[in-house]
Amino acid sequence: MTSRDASKSANVLLSSAYLMPVGGKAITAHATRDRALDLLEESQSRRPTMAEIAELVGVPAKDLHRIFPDDRSVLVAAAEQALVWLIDSSVKAVVQVDPDDSVAQFIALGETYIDWASANPSQFRLLQDERVLNAKATPQLSRYIDSMVDLMIRTLERARDAGRLKPDENIPLMALSSHAFVIGLGRMIVEGRLHDTLPDVPCFSAARIAKLALRDFVHRAAR
Repeated sequence: MTSRDASKSANVLLSSAYLMPVGGKAITAHATRDRALDLLEESQSRRPTMAEIAELVGVPAKDLHRIFPDDRSVLVAAAEQALVWLIDSSVKAVVQVDPDDSVAQFIALGETYIDWASANPSQFRLLQDERVLNAKATPQLSRYIDSMVDLMIRTLERARDAGRLKPDENIPLMALSSHAFVIGLGRMIVEGRLHDTLPDVPCFSAARIAKLALRDFVHRAAR
């Protein structure tokens, strides 16, 4: 799946709503996903059960099974929605940047990820904790992850071809190191470990500090 295809899938998924009236109560997939994420925040690395999710939603567990077969499927749906938002935002961010400045486009990708992690800490934790859900090993989710990596690699290749990176730059390795770096920044944001890292600028938000670090990281490699 390309980033363009992923963005189209994102628009379809974001515009669709699952609604099932049960006993006079309307159950939405969106509400079920949100309650599962709430429980995950409380329990951290323990996957919430359908009984726990149903109690928080306020319906019998058997009714939730009419929408989701099991607890894992709820988390997969929550993770998919999170990836959809991320990809859709990333594509929109890239097209707003000068098409001839691939380095700026690459930075835009990273900054979008930082904004997404800041606004969606539960979804970030879900996607990064393989004890709860192995997103890369889940085909429904890995296609989105692969499309993001593909977008990163193609952006870096354009930067190399434009002379902004070394001619012999190892693009897949640079994409991997950049991905690891921005995930680390996201983790520091959601864990509240970035606020005091720049004492000279205490008024900066964690996301702003992360973006400064990202730009520094990218510009050390770019020309």
